[in-house]
Amino acid sequence: MKHWLYILIFFGAGQLSFAQVQFRTKVSQREVQVGQRFQVEFTVNEEGEGFRAPSWQGLEVINGPNYSVSTYMDNSGTRFQLSYSYLVRAKKLGVYTIDPAFIKIKGKTYRTEPVRIKVVGQRSSAESRKRELIFLKAIVDKREVYQGEPLFAKYRMYYRVGVGQHQFTEEPEFQGFYKEEIDQNSISSKREILDNVEYNAADLRKMVLIPQKDGTYKSGPVELVIPIRYASGKRDYYGFPQYVNRDAELKTMFPEIKVKPLPTKGRPQNFSGAVGSYTMKTEISSLELSTDGSISLKIRIDGKGNIKLADLPKVEFPNAFEVFDPEINERSSVGSYGMRGSKEIEYLLVPRYSGTYKIDPIEFSFFNPKTGRYKRLSSEAFEIKVSGETKAPLAGNSAAGESQESVDFINKDILFIKTSSGKWLNPSQGFLSSQGFWIGLLLPLLIAGAMIVWWLRMRSELENSDSLRVQRAGKAAKKKLRKAQMALKHGDAELFYQELETAVYGFFSAKFSTGISQMSKDYLQEELQKSTADVQQIKALMNLLQKAEMARYTGLKIEAAEQDYQHAMELLTEIDKQL
Repeated sequence: MKHWLYILIFFGAGQLSFAQVQFRTKVSQREVQVGQRFQVEFTVNEEGEGFRAPSWQGLEVINGPNYSVSTYMDNSGTRFQLSYSYLVRAKKLGVYTIDPAFIKIKGKTYRTEPVRIKVVGQRSSAESRKRELIFLKAIVDKREVYQGEPLFAKYRMYYRVGVGQHQFTEEPEFQGFYKEEIDQNSISSKREILDNVEYNAADLRKMVLIPQKDGTYKSGPVELVIPIRYASGKRDYYGFPQYVNRDAELKTMFPEIKVKPLPTKGRPQNFSGAVGSYTMKTEISSLELSTDGSISLKIRIDGKGNIKLADLPKVEFPNAFEVFDPEINERSSVGSYGMRGSKEIEYLLVPRYSGTYKIDPIEFSFFNPKTGRYKRLSSEAFEIKVSGETKAPLAGNSAAGESQESVDFINKDILFIKTSSGKWLNPSQGFLSSQGFWIGLLLPLLIAGAMIVWWLRMRSELENSDSLRVQRAGKAAKKKLRKAQMALKHGDAELFYQELETAVYGFFSAKFSTGISQMSKDYLQEELQKSTADVQQIKALMNLLQKAEMARYTGLKIEAAEQDYQHAMELLTEIDKQL
């Protein structure tokens, strides 16, 4: 009988304890460093009102209160919890007391017990990392570079807890740098040991930076917020470990970068800013042709460095050739190696006169940061022999000597003196029956008829202006996408997307009269937004360029490329009409 009495007393006491109001203060850490953020949470197991927080003497509240209500079940029934949480930090060393908080429940006021927090100085990196569960570092492969020399940078997160999706809250603007981010389809982690502590390491962002000016750059902080989950060291009613879920705020400073100016000693006159290591290849289709033919001259620059910002060499052609607008092809990629790629320009030359002509050696200069010196690349000189008749009639004699003389005087104000006499008029011939009389009589009628035809044609064009604009825009788009279409026919999806990207940038480079080296997604989007182009079409074009960049890594199928080719044609045609 006594045993049953003890059992009833035990369970009654247990039920009484469950029914009691429990109002407590919880802190994430009892010992923190100066400036380190920590969480303070006030919890109560009953519904209440009139909550009053402590005065926070000596402590700074960064965020809060964050209010939350939760219910859960255990073997004793349904539990209730009301919490008010704050994110706090201390700016000075010392011991601080978190005073009681107050809340009113069913007309009665309850208070928490005071909690003491110890604030210590900054620990060494090794001691700090042993205690840290998660932290962020900004890493660069070089802290001292030359102007124009690419450097690789990344934000790496080290963690020993469960993590969720991160979100950057602050990043450097990198003023004075050209920045190109490295696409990552997914973020993977690997094991890494720091100061004898094993971490998971994940690169959240990678990029290549190219300094445009010399000087010392302090780019600023990198900050992000990420949900984390870690064991609290306590166990629940059933003996299972309890976990803490909270948002961690990570911060690091981007390393200071010193940018050295390019030396003036030994700088070639034709140096245009190429920094890195390059090779040059020149190729001419033929050295002998007739005036009915044509030749092409190709110049290709390959290498590693600021290839995207480097200018191609300029060529001086003889005046005897008609030079058409060159076709430029660019390819580049970025990675931990920096930036590498190629630029190629192809000129189409059509001779107008027969003779022998010379194209001087083509030169390209660059600065090699590894050797600290400039290097000059030079091609051979090309001697071109042109045979056949002159395309355009020359004044005076057509002897070989005079033909050569006329070529030499093209684009000059004073030409050579004619050596033959002109045609003289016979004074005995009557004007009324002359050829000039009839020409003078019929010429006004012909001019009037031509003006009527011109007016009718202009009227027709105005009435069908939309149709004409569509046709012209379509032709321009098709011309630019010609190489992409060839790659599509050969089933090469990777080459297709490279040519597609090059074609789009080349198309709008001509539209906005901007050098191809200045074109980028951000620049193109900004210029299109200033124009009359449709917002949805601009967005679609940006998505297409993004897909073209991703195709280098994801390996999209040729079926998708065929759809993207048609989509690109439609976008370029429509935007061209609006521009």
